[in-house]
Amino acid sequence: MRFSFIILCVFALATSSCVSKKKFLELEGVRDGLLRDIEEKKDNIKSLEEEKENLIATYEEEKTKLNGTISGLKNDVSTAEAATEAAKKATEAVEAKVTSLNSTIDGAFTAYESSGLSLREENDIIYLDVAPVLFKSGSIRMTSDDKSVLDSLATMLAANPNLEVTAEGHADDDGILGGNYRDNWDLSYRRADAVVRQLVKAGVSPSQIGSSARGEYKPVGDNETEEGQALNRRVVFRIAPKMGDIYNTSKSN
Repeated sequence: MRFSFIILCVFALATSSCVSKKKFLELEGVRDGLLRDIEEKKDNIKSLEEEKENLIATYEEEKTKLNGTISGLKNDVSTAEAATEAAKKATEAVEAKVTSLNSTIDGAFTAYESSGLSLREENDIIYLDVAPVLFKSGSIRMTSDDKSVLDSLATMLAANPNLEVTAEGHADDDGILGGNYRDNWDLSYRRADAVVRQLVKAGVSPSQIGSSARGEYKPVGDNETEEGQALNRRVVFRIAPKMGDIYNTSKSN
């Protein structure tokens, strides 16, 4: 508005007959300068408008990119949360299966321990923790003390018909010289068989007891000494827990 007013004044003076030519030319110069100034300012305004439009476009572009990044991050978070939940459920399922299997395994051995029998582990095999039946060299005969121990074991097994054991016969490494046995396999089996028959005679159901032989191949004593050989001429009792439930539980897992 100020520039327009000045220009009008210039024109008014220029048309006045009382203004000199020199003055008129001065006013024309002022007018031209003002017009150039106006054009420059218009150019500045146009440049600023273009810059503003560019900034707005850049802002909208960056905003779109940022919104896309945020959306992607939200999807990643959702995916991670879903994966975490799935892993948590899978872990809980595995823990439940392990608990179930442990419970089944514990039940298989608890039956023995709750009946008053103690267990021991030897070379990954679980045995009844009772005194072994020992024999003289080349013999399957038992002493009265051995039979007394077997009578006590028989009473316990007979009172718990769900328990099963295997009499495991052993021998020292002395060779068989004549007699009724082919070798130490045969001798160790006959020892186990004699113990089984004594237990059945004392009241144990034949379905609860079995026999096996290990020959001279599982010594517990030093066969270079008489004392060690005496320990190796033995029958011990390996438990036979019912493995069906354990097997079925492990297969279902």
